[in-house]
Amino acid sequence: MKRSSRDWKKRGKMRWKWRKKRIRRLKRERRANRM
Repeated sequence: MKRSSRDWKKRGKMRWKWRKKRIRRLKRERRANRM
């Protein structure tokens, strides 16, 4: 099975987006724990 580079780029962008959101959430939780 061969996938087009376009699909891969789209997938990478989507993954990057939710990965950033996840990191932000973790940072917020850490700050809350410190307080």
